[in-house]
Amino acid sequence: MIQTITIKELTEALDGRLLCGDCSTEIATLSFDSRQIGKQTLYVPLFGEHVDGHRFIGSAFENGAAAVLTAKGEIIDRTKPHIQVKDTKAALQSAGFCFRRKKSLPVIGITGSVGKTTTRSLIAEALSAGKTVFQTRGNLNSQIGVPVMLSEIAEEQIAVLEMGISEFGEMEKLTRIVQPDLAVITNIGVAHIQQLGSQENICREKMSITLGMKSNRILLLNGEDPLLRAHRNSVENVVLLYGTTPDCNFYAKDIRIVEGKAVFRAVCLEEEVEVTLSMPGKHNILNAVAALAVCKLYQVSLEQAAEKLAQFHGISMRQQMIKTQKYTIIDDTYNANPDSMKAGIQVLMELPQAGRKVAVLGDMLELGTKERQYHEEIGRFAASAGVDLLLTVGNLTPFMGEAALAEGTGIQVKHFENNAEISNYLKELLLPEDVVLLKGSRGMALDQIVKELCSFAGAKYQA
Repeated sequence: MIQTITIKELTEALDGRLLCGDCSTEIATLSFDSRQIGKQTLYVPLFGEHVDGHRFIGSAFENGAAAVLTAKGEIIDRTKPHIQVKDTKAALQSAGFCFRRKKSLPVIGITGSVGKTTTRSLIAEALSAGKTVFQTRGNLNSQIGVPVMLSEIAEEQIAVLEMGISEFGEMEKLTRIVQPDLAVITNIGVAHIQQLGSQENICREKMSITLGMKSNRILLLNGEDPLLRAHRNSVENVVLLYGTTPDCNFYAKDIRIVEGKAVFRAVCLEEEVEVTLSMPGKHNILNAVAALAVCKLYQVSLEQAAEKLAQFHGISMRQQMIKTQKYTIIDDTYNANPDSMKAGIQVLMELPQAGRKVAVLGDMLELGTKERQYHEEIGRFAASAGVDLLLTVGNLTPFMGEAALAEGTGIQVKHFENNAEISNYLKELLLPEDVVLLKGSRGMALDQIVKELCSFAGAKYQA
């Protein structure tokens, strides 16, 4: 049964003031987007950097909103409840917590520097072998997205929520709203290091996911990550490790790559199962082991979960394989940091195609004072991995190209001023046996190149 909250309950919980409307009106979901409104939705206008959501209250009502919050005290439609609050963002979070308290199902929280979305999706896919699953929609994993997700949980048996952060204190806010029954931390990288300062700070911030958990709840950590291992005894929770070594509670063994697919045996608390992933990349083995670990802990058949994982083909713009008659594309354009760049390059080199391995790389943003060092590191990695041709775009990637050439491996490097130039060059260059990887931070918009290449090859592009 879908859980609802009355306007009276919300007004009290948010320490608000009902300006007008029926206090018995029931709310089923939350939304901060006036275009995404359901029948029993509370619209929450937020103050953005350029836009004030209060401007769209009228549109929200036109789209069917049942009620609104307001920090300004303006009344747009007296027939609909208006709750005045001091801070609409804080009120949205409190409303999300109200919905969390109404839900009795277990909630799994996923965080980490790299691989959150893929791990969340794999866990949800594996769990679906034995349970109905709710999972984070799109990229709604932030302080404003997570409360919305909590409100949308309906009659599912288990929920898998992604929890992303970029600043100090965010994880504590998120975890106290979500109150995870089990938490997974995928790794500690350098994403958002510009804001958080160091990997140690990032680790402490991620580990604070336990602040919203009861002490007897399980924290599942990537045992391959040295920082996470070092912090495993810093919390009161039950800590279990997943990885590729027998000292982990859940681990992969007999790992091999067969025709570009990862194949391995997963050992989950002494139970073993054979796994074949449709997704490329050895790093996805860890993500899959995490998924199987959660299945074991929630009594879902490992055999059936492995079958689900075998059918999973990944997420749009995250190492998506697009095979065309003219060439093969790896669309990994959603975002980038040093760890995910290396993972993308490894996927490129693991594929069995006999042609050239081409890497199209854009700037990695928000890396702080060491941004040049990180770009040089990727250049050296690409060269040593055996990339044939490195094409770069952006202000920082020239450092990448210089470092790649300095390795003396014979890698060819070419820099471009914009994405259109790269698209035109690739259309002339690529042959049917070639594979091209495209990866860069979201702001580099390398998906534009993927769209062009798909169009040129007569292939369908799926965003």
